[in-house]
Amino acid sequence: MRAFDDLVRQGKVRYVGVSNLFGWQIAKAAGVTARLGLPPLVAGQYIYSLIHRELEREVIPAAVDSGLGLTCYGVLGAGLLAGKYRGMTEPAKGSRMQIRMQMDGARFWHPKGFKAAQAIEAVSEKTGIAMVKLAIGWPLGRRFVSSVVLGVRTREQMLANLEAADWDMPQDAWKALEEPTRPEEENLTWFNRQNYQRIFATAEFHDERAELL
Repeated sequence: MRAFDDLVRQGKVRYVGVSNLFGWQIAKAAGVTARLGLPPLVAGQYIYSLIHRELEREVIPAAVDSGLGLTCYGVLGAGLLAGKYRGMTEPAKGSRMQIRMQMDGARFWHPKGFKAAQAIEAVSEKTGIAMVKLAIGWPLGRRFVSSVVLGVRTREQMLANLEAADWDMPQDAWKALEEPTRPEEENLTWFNRQNYQRIFATAEFHDERAELL
């Protein structure tokens, strides 16, 4: 953390962020910077989408408590959540997903990924809203998400992706996507949700100090 401080003071780095740390690592880093009077962490870059919501258990509450804004990548699941591979049992030969299966495509191409894609497809058919717009708009609707990282191949794709930036998803559509993709709740999460609701509510910028006034 002192090395990061050196880079900030030298003007080589404006702000310090993290990527793919556990929640306890974020909390520890935030504690170290506070104790030593160093520039705080300001951003966290993570894979976060309707496929990957495991961050909601500990990483996101830790990030919000420490003042980090979340920048998401993988929001389209390498095209799976945009409907690109609709009806396919395996990626088409030569497709980006087929190539990525040799690297990280397996992060998306599994039953949980298919379930998320089906949920988006169902909402898209019911509302007429494009799947890509729903997939990008969902994480952007979370208060702790600052931005999303997108990769495009054509100008048309870029324009379609940018539509979600200035759009508020209808609440019923958001809920229809949230419920079927909600992470399975293990005991510790259930216990804390039951007994310490305010801790988990911090992920939506709940201000518990207001209750003390």
